[in-house]
Amino acid sequence: MKKFVFLSLSLLLLLILIPSCITVQPQASVNTLPAGQPSVIGTFSSSPSTINPGGTSTLSWSVTGANSVSIDQGIGLVNAAGTRTIAPASTTVYTISATNYAGTITQSAVTTVNAPAAGSVVYYNNGSTSIDGATRVPAVITEFSSNLNSDGTSTLSWNVTGADTVSIDQYIGMVNAVGTRIVSPAASTLYTLTATWAKGNSTNDIGLITRSVSTVHSGSNTPWVQ
Repeated sequence: MKKFVFLSLSLLLLLILIPSCITVQPQASVNTLPAGQPSVIGTFSSSPSTINPGGTSTLSWSVTGANSVSIDQGIGLVNAAGTRTIAPASTTVYTISATNYAGTITQSAVTTVNAPAAGSVVYYNNGSTSIDGATRVPAVITEFSSNLNSDGTSTLSWNVTGADTVSIDQYIGMVNAVGTRIVSPAASTLYTLTATWAKGNSTNDIGLITRSVSTVHSGSNTPWVQ
């Protein structure tokens, strides 16, 4: 009987002492990567920020840490740093978006177009003129031609006076008032030169004149000019 009591007490003592001798290790925490750093838009501005109707401004930007950078208002994807000439017809907000794995950040710049003075409207287009009290001499396209070169390319030549902006379509864009450009279209292509000027005396204050030339290729791939 004494032996049984001794064994029972010994077992009870072991049950009390054993848990205190066991060290329970806490569950290791799971390492997680820190949240990604967002892109940084260093600069985004429009200069000048205020223009007259028919005038131009320049967007300038600089972005770091972005996988893609874009500007709205039809500009689209751009490099991380750059400039773009714009000619809004009215006050416009331009927004740049910079995106990486951390998300997208944006910043806006406003180009303000001054309200034109009250007055009458003048339209010029392809030599057809409708005049209603113009106070500024309109732009004149003295030349816009296409000449065939011996290598099959063509040279566009132009001369414009009195214009605030001159541009040519087919991805050529803004050009000087006088110049030339070699083109090599793969098919018949119509090139249109557009000259604009601010008349300064009407609610619809931008004068416009255009002229077009066409470079044509024959079935034998020999180009000529019409």
